[in-house]
Amino acid sequence: MRPFYLLFTLSNVNLWIWSAVFHTRDNPVTEKLDYFSAAFAMFCGLYYSVVRLYHLYDTPQTRHRHRVLRLWALLCFAAFVAHVAYLTLLPRFDYGWNMKVNVTVGLAYNLLWISYSLLNPPYTRFYGISNGHRPRFVLTPLFLGLAMISAVSLEIFDFPPWWRVIDAHSLWHLATVPIIIGWYQFLRFDSLDPSWKEEKSTA
Repeated sequence: MRPFYLLFTLSNVNLWIWSAVFHTRDNPVTEKLDYFSAAFAMFCGLYYSVVRLYHLYDTPQTRHRHRVLRLWALLCFAAFVAHVAYLTLLPRFDYGWNMKVNVTVGLAYNLLWISYSLLNPPYTRFYGISNGHRPRFVLTPLFLGLAMISAVSLEIFDFPPWWRVIDAHSLWHLATVPIIIGWYQFLRFDSLDPSWKEEKSTA
């Protein structure tokens, strides 16, 4: 899973770099770089979530799924390119469409991870291991996913700035900080779960 987590991490680092640039130098170029970087991070999030939860990563046991992995990668990349092309070719940037795509993709992969906390998710949490194995951090994606969905509502339901300084968008950025820290901790715990060792030992 390391290459997929690195892709997800770098896509988000890129997103926050361009977000910082756009918020300090607002012009049409930095605006598009911010929005397109956000969309790329969303698609990367959906991509790695499906790879992890449906076990498309590279192990001797899952190697037969490489064709599915390639098709999934192609589908995500094509969807991102189509999204960028559509917004670029329009005479005016469609902010509503951009928001709908980001929210839909982000909601999709958050719901996938929320299902990780269910007694019987629509996948096995660890390849070859019964879902009867419930790691101690099994409820973490539920709380973090709900927290992220709640934070996204700040982007959808805007309000006038408090004291002409603090607006919904700034609170969205603030809310994501603890969620990102918590998500990093969860992925670290998930990668260190003993079930991964059991999977390798049966390979």
